[in-house]
Amino acid sequence: MNRSTMRRVAGSRPRSAGFSLVDLMVSIVISLVLLIALGAMFLNVSSANSELSKANSQIENGRFTVQVLENDLVLAGFWGQFVPQFDDVNWTGVPADTPSLVPDPCLAYSSANWTNGYVDALLGIPVQSSDAAPGTCVLDTKRANTDVLVVRHAAPCTAGEANCDAEVAGKLYFQSSQCSAGTAGTAQAAGNGASAIALAPAGGAAATSSTDNAYSGMLIRLTGGAGAGQTRTIATYTAATGIATVTQAWATQPDASTTYAIVENLLGTSGFSLHERGANCATAPVALKRKFVSNIFYIRDYADTAGDGVPTLVRSEFDPSGPAALAHQAAVALVPGIDRFAVELGIDNAVARCGLNTAVNYTQAVAKVDPASCVLNTDATRNTLPTNRGDGNPDQFIRCTTAAPCTAAQLANVVAVKLYVLVRNTETSAGYTDAKTYCMASLDSSGTCPAASVAGPFNDHYKRHIFTSTVRLTTVSGRRETQ
Repeated sequence: MNRSTMRRVAGSRPRSAGFSLVDLMVSIVISLVLLIALGAMFLNVSSANSELSKANSQIENGRFTVQVLENDLVLAGFWGQFVPQFDDVNWTGVPADTPSLVPDPCLAYSSANWTNGYVDALLGIPVQSSDAAPGTCVLDTKRANTDVLVVRHAAPCTAGEANCDAEVAGKLYFQSSQCSAGTAGTAQAAGNGASAIALAPAGGAAATSSTDNAYSGMLIRLTGGAGAGQTRTIATYTAATGIATVTQAWATQPDASTTYAIVENLLGTSGFSLHERGANCATAPVALKRKFVSNIFYIRDYADTAGDGVPTLVRSEFDPSGPAALAHQAAVALVPGIDRFAVELGIDNAVARCGLNTAVNYTQAVAKVDPASCVLNTDATRNTLPTNRGDGNPDQFIRCTTAAPCTAAQLANVVAVKLYVLVRNTETSAGYTDAKTYCMASLDSSGTCPAASVAGPFNDHYKRHIFTSTVRLTTVSGRRETQ
């Protein structure tokens, strides 16, 4: 083979393949683009997941807040078998326990502080609200522009039973008599003594009981005349004579000028001697006791540590378990991220059925008509509609403020509560600005939110959502319903 042929054969061999510098740089650029795209997608997915988590947490916080408040409100005004006279449409006399004052929720318990009138107000006004700390309450860093809600009732279970707190000596309990209802009247002229009082005759206008010992264990208050201001516990009662003996001698003996009221309940720490239903109240079993519950809900400016900047729903309980004093205790955090809180109370202060529109009047005995005809029926059993009491339905919703505080008369007629809860995320959202406004009240007659109840715009980076709920006070409204 000559050289020329060899060169031709060598030249026909393929050269070895490989990446050039240009190929390598193109590959790097494509890889970087893919990495950047994947990174951006990861960041977007991560950001979306973070926002979704924040939204879920916000919704849960809002729902839980409303649920906590609703669960307490549906029990408001529950006192076991006891019904205040002014709120009992079957009470035949003039009520002696109509609330005359707005109670101070933070008044520590003592026999000197908790007078008869104060206890009547506690039992007759189970819900209060305000835009500032009520009474003598000192609220830990209460958040501005938020309301305070107070709810009172007896525990739904009796002390010591299964799934209920054990009875603790010295704690505050509520006990009501199931043997006989209380009554009020003027003492007879004869039969009064150092430790006795001659009640109005059985079957008289005051409807004094015709059952012996019907009032055993109840308190009797001397409300006027000789001996006014004294309170004693009734030991025995003789229906034939109307004479009741008391466990402690009178400081001033009653006479025919003495007016009295027998109380069918006891709110205190001892002396629980009221009885269950029976033929002879003095020998009937002692009635069960229920723990007194009073909760104050409000929003404070921090969750766990002062200054952490997370607005939080908190609750102050009256005398929780333990040896603490009989008073409201330090607030406990419940739900974080609650930015605003507003309350409107539904007032039942008129009878709307039959076109009566008559205002409630607790200075008179209940007057009833036949709802079918709206007039008095000769058949007394058909007269079931009170003309001077509420009917269980709210006639108006109002907000209690420092400028316009709610009166005792208004609070005694609360049958529903509207809640407005503005919840915000506990963390900011990048690129978001909250420029919205939120209405924390019912719209006025023109369909506009009252200026004082507009929250926002906040112009910060927190996302918010408003939750509303109307809660019926089933205990209070239910006993006002009539056929």
